[in-house]
Amino acid sequence: MSSESTVHETITKEELLQLIESRFPGRNYHHNLLSVLKKSSFPHNTEILKTAQILLDKDWMIAGLFLENLPAAADYTNPEGIRKWAGTGLKIFEQEKDLAIDYFSFSAPLLKDLNVSELEEWAFKGIAVFETDKAQGRLYFSLKSEESREIVESLKGSVALSEIINVLRYYALGLSGINFNIRSRRTLETDDYSESINPVISGNTIYLAPLIKKYGDFEDNYKIYKLSIMHEVGHIRFSSNELEHDGAVELMADIRKRYSVMKKRLPMPGMQAEGIINIFDVIALFPNQSLAGTILGILEDARVEYRIMELYSGVRKDLERIRHQMLLTRLIPENKVERFIESLLWISIGHDPVYDHDNGTKLLLDQIKPILHESIFREESSVLDSLNATFRIYKMLDEHEGPLSQKEYELLKNLDYRGVSIGAYNSKDSLSTGSHENIIKQFIPECKVEITEENEPSRNEKIKRQPTYAEKKNWNILGSYRYDEWDAVICDYKVDWCVVNEVEPFGMSNDYYDEASEQYRNEIALIKQTFNRMKPETFRKIKGQTDGTEIDIDAFIDSLIQKKCGVNPDDRLYTRWDKHERDVATLFLVDVSYSTHKMINFEEKSILDVEKDSLIIMTQALESIGDNYAIYAFSGKDRNDVEYFVIKDFNEELSDTIARRISVLEPVSNTRLGPAIRHSIRKLEKIDAKTKMIILLSDGEPFDISWGECAYKESVAEEDTRIAIQEGNARGINFFCITVDPDPGKYLDNIFSDSEYTIIDDASSLPETLPVLYKRITT
Repeated sequence: MSSESTVHETITKEELLQLIESRFPGRNYHHNLLSVLKKSSFPHNTEILKTAQILLDKDWMIAGLFLENLPAAADYTNPEGIRKWAGTGLKIFEQEKDLAIDYFSFSAPLLKDLNVSELEEWAFKGIAVFETDKAQGRLYFSLKSEESREIVESLKGSVALSEIINVLRYYALGLSGINFNIRSRRTLETDDYSESINPVISGNTIYLAPLIKKYGDFEDNYKIYKLSIMHEVGHIRFSSNELEHDGAVELMADIRKRYSVMKKRLPMPGMQAEGIINIFDVIALFPNQSLAGTILGILEDARVEYRIMELYSGVRKDLERIRHQMLLTRLIPENKVERFIESLLWISIGHDPVYDHDNGTKLLLDQIKPILHESIFREESSVLDSLNATFRIYKMLDEHEGPLSQKEYELLKNLDYRGVSIGAYNSKDSLSTGSHENIIKQFIPECKVEITEENEPSRNEKIKRQPTYAEKKNWNILGSYRYDEWDAVICDYKVDWCVVNEVEPFGMSNDYYDEASEQYRNEIALIKQTFNRMKPETFRKIKGQTDGTEIDIDAFIDSLIQKKCGVNPDDRLYTRWDKHERDVATLFLVDVSYSTHKMINFEEKSILDVEKDSLIIMTQALESIGDNYAIYAFSGKDRNDVEYFVIKDFNEELSDTIARRISVLEPVSNTRLGPAIRHSIRKLEKIDAKTKMIILLSDGEPFDISWGECAYKESVAEEDTRIAIQEGNARGINFFCITVDPDPGKYLDNIFSDSEYTIIDDASSLPETLPVLYKRITT
């Protein structure tokens, strides 16, 4: 049978498998098809068989490629997706067979990152490329063209979210004071083929759709992400699954009184004075729990949005516009109860439905509007108000359409930006017995995050916390800077997470500087002599140049020899004299955490005293060599209070003022190292030098006293510091650490894996050792 042979009529699965095995001997394509069929079920397996038969009918070669890549495609999409994937290939086949061959050869792995609609979009753009330039079109489908790869990247859902994820984290932090984890829904195992873009909520983690492109332009889709964050922050701030006891007990008694016949067999939670009552207990008392849970969900969503719009009025305009836009795209239910619930959603956000109702339903909705204004659209409203309104609306609907206990309806699909609790996400029993909890979770996520007095934002911008140590000393605050911090738990940055306060120390005496200069007088003289030899000559001879002022005799002779041997000679035969200057800028970053108060040996000196002695010697030596240098010290109490002490800026001359700043240094607090490194990088980026260096003097590992989300210790602190150093390296800044920690463990290797460090076993030797190390690492 030729490649153009066809299967003229429908055949059984067994006949199709035999045909594949006979046509592709030794390829095991029939096993590929069987393995995919086992994962599927009727009628989906019938669709896959039909797809295989259609491809065999078209062309043996593309059918073989389909069967070869079928398992890979099945790993990333469902049977309907497989049918669409193959259908797109057939459309490409109509353009040119070779394109279809490349499509089936290379496209299946793309389904890992693209859904079938996105893959189809990529393919159709490839056809357009082929129609313009056939050669480029073939490269496109084999994923060899830059345009093809760029389009794949632009279509990947994770790219769209990843581009703004840090902004969204900061947005959530600004609204709530809570550092939410923002992640793509692609990370959820149950989100393989979902077309929904509703967020999924798990504690303080918000899983967002990897790509939103169904609403207007980029700006509108971006605002939907922000509204999703705003909505969930509203639930955290203004919603609760637990109720005020007295009010809840009274409401539950009223519900029982109304529907007692239907609830005699149910337990009566919440009646005990000491019992904890939650919203599930209340909804369980209604005859139709699904309807009651849906009504409560609609009202709670509307209530928390009203509350947060009152608090943050700036979001109102965008929210109103996008909510209305989403309403206008919704399908109108045919079922009378479902249409009422849909209409309740409309009026709960301030819009009358655009479709018709009978007079009775219209009158009912008009009667509900005042209830919303009394209970939902008011300051200080609570979830108990929503439950009371739910009871009133349920009774009215029961009287109008009842008995509701006999009514079945399809669960309302919420607005796209509103989240669903992970406990109900993809639940298969949303309308089964006892499933009212899942229905409520479709609207009201179970949030385990609480707003505390410490992190609760106010209507007015809070006064920035002043650096505690500098404030106590009455030192001048030069400025405050925010920096990202790497979180090893979420493998991403916490945006604008840390505050570095730049401080100018002030002291009246430079006695310490003078005494140390005298104590190390001989050492300073020797080091100056050594450093003077590091000064370069004014000019230096550079050999191996293609042009210059002189012929390099040695290179010229080598060239003649190469020519005699039949080798093309090198044309770099000249020497040139270049003016040479030492071009080094070094930033000394000194750890002044509290642990530097420890005394060493028997010299009655602390670790910080030794660090200060080292700096005093280095200032004298560096002045003699002419290198540009700066000195800063740091200590970090927590993420909002990293103090960065300016001892000597790059543009400052050595003076008594700097001597006094060194003299006044004393142990402060903890060691939040990452922000101090990032601020040092900021300083060095402003300096024009060929060689840029940060030298850290420290006595231990990074650590501070923060806890919870702000914790900074062990692997979290180590990874943040390591990433900060990598950020500097990427900007051409070298890093060197000198530690006097006698037992550093593994943290030095973890942190400084991409840079150099040395351990000074005897801290008292640091003043003599530092200049030697400096000479080695800068020459």
